[in-house]
Amino acid sequence: MRSLRFLLPLLALALMAGTSKPKVTIRFHTEAHSSSGSQFTVSATDPDSSRPITLSKFAEISENDVVAIFPFPASDGTIGCSFRLDNHGRIALDSLSQEYHGTLLFAFVNARPVAAMLIDRRVADGVVTIPRGLRPEEIEAMRKAFPVLGEKKGKGAKKASAATSAEIVVPPPLQLSGD
Repeated sequence: MRSLRFLLPLLALALMAGTSKPKVTIRFHTEAHSSSGSQFTVSATDPDSSRPITLSKFAEISENDVVAIFPFPASDGTIGCSFRLDNHGRIALDSLSQEYHGTLLFAFVNARPVAAMLIDRRVADGVVTIPRGLRPEEIEAMRKAFPVLGEKKGKGAKKASAATSAEIVVPPPLQLSGD
């Protein structure tokens, strides 16, 4: 009987662990001054220029603030992605875009440095974008973890993706007068 009491909580934990959604980490760190102290900063390398930089140890925005994503092809052949943030993330982005104006915001996905972005204006709309540098497997993990803006889920999505050529309406070619 005692072993049953011990095994029951372990079984419940194992079932809960098996049903968790795919994990992807998305972190945005601000550039810090080297004089801020080692308690609050960490040294890293700029992914674009390979120069040494000093970052805040604590992420200003994380995957916990993301409510939806919008991936898109980048001009360099990689993938970019916009992130719609919840209210907490929107306020954090608005604050950091004012407080850290003129410095860099660094994006990390699954602890991999992806991009360094110059904070050159106030961002109050709650959308932050990684313009390039994401890998297909990272985007796939994000698609499993977050809704994609503009895509329908459920029964409607199946119908839309299963459209046949007979269901697709192509407008007639434009007719110019005088031809």
